[in-house]
Amino acid sequence: MVKTSLPLVLLTRPRAAAERFAALLLAERPELDVLINPIMEIVYLVPERLPAADVVLFTSVHGVAGYVAAGGTPSEAYCVGAVTAEKARKAGFDVLQVAPDLAALRPALAGEQRELLQVRGTYVTADLVAEFGHVASVIVYDQPRVGLGDQAVAALASGRAVVVPLFSPRSARAFAKEAGQPRALYAAYISAAVQAAAELPFIEAETAQTPDARGMVAVTLRLIDKV
Repeated sequence: MVKTSLPLVLLTRPRAAAERFAALLLAERPELDVLINPIMEIVYLVPERLPAADVVLFTSVHGVAGYVAAGGTPSEAYCVGAVTAEKARKAGFDVLQVAPDLAALRPALAGEQRELLQVRGTYVTADLVAEFGHVASVIVYDQPRVGLGDQAVAALASGRAVVVPLFSPRSARAFAKEAGQPRALYAAYISAAVQAAAELPFIEAETAQTPDARGMVAVTLRLIDKV
């Protein structure tokens, strides 16, 4: 049976990340209708003091960009995500290990004998300073909420099927507050923790098999095919 219409794919990540993800989806399914509506933006900050560090931990590309912009010099680095690692390498960092999520890096971080610097945004899912005695942290960017635009709100209320991939607990909570009572929502979550962060009135939801872009592309396409 041939579908006569496709759902709308609503991407709420910060614009650069949303555009990267949209490109991955469209490479697989160029006919998709994608709406990019960031629900939060990235604002880089200059910390009063940038701690010296032999080893840093980057959990996002924004951490790399913010650290370099604040005057941080290349060193050794642990990275969450292939895109983050690529950004760090291009900035001159020696990437020691790349993991799909922070949980997979914890054994390496726990065994690290040197002082570690967690380069982070204002909001994080894990504060490693409280978890490890040899970790300091520095905030180099903020993630203020900007909300959903009229086009996204109208789509959610229209009855048209909308597939929304959600990548963090904070973005899931923000989306739940903004979305109201969507009539035909299909939600793709990068992890069980993200799905647990907010209650959404979805028709169907799935969690990615791997917590990375590849896993999210796969689960998003699966949901599209179920509409």
